[in-house]
Amino acid sequence: QTPLSVLRASDLVVLLAVGAIYELATRLVVHQMRLRSPKEQNMRAELHDLRYETAKKRSLGPSAFVETSKLERQVLAREKELASMESGQSESIVKVEAIIKKASMAVQLVIFLVYWGIPILSIDGTRIASSASVGHIVSAEDAANACMRGICFPYCVWLKVAAMGVAEQASSIGALVVFWSSQTTVKKFAEVFEVLSVR
Repeated sequence: QTPLSVLRASDLVVLLAVGAIYELATRLVVHQMRLRSPKEQNMRAELHDLRYETAKKRSLGPSAFVETSKLERQVLAREKELASMESGQSESIVKVEAIIKKASMAVQLVIFLVYWGIPILSIDGTRIASSASVGHIVSAEDAANACMRGICFPYCVWLKVAAMGVAEQASSIGALVVFWSSQTTVKKFAEVFEVLSVR
């Protein structure tokens, strides 16, 4: 059992919930925008029917040349209209994703400032150092830092950034790490669900 000197359980739950809800909301918005609208679905159905009729008329040979040409022009017009609609949808998705990215940065900045200097979880190095084997003199700070590195492997620079302002930075977890963890967990579950739904 890891000895803890600080554990803000209520803040931990709130940050996990905020991260999960935010990730779900943003993914749902983008997913809804990627879905085909009723208008696009009708247009694709009409295009399918036109292509089928064109192929039938073409199989009749020169006797149906006029009707075939008319249907081919209709097919080209529908294809152009559909391509324009898809292009507009792609541009809208890019704009929304850019807005979501800016909103995400704003949310993270707010969390960072609100929890500046406040650890969500800190490891008690004195209890680890006291339980170390005889002959190995380990300071409480070194013991706590080593324990944190073992738990949060690989220990990256973002863990340090998230814990900025905290007194015991190397042995503490900041609010942003909890927020990011929740987002990543939801993201991975969503990706698995998408793969399974495609199959």
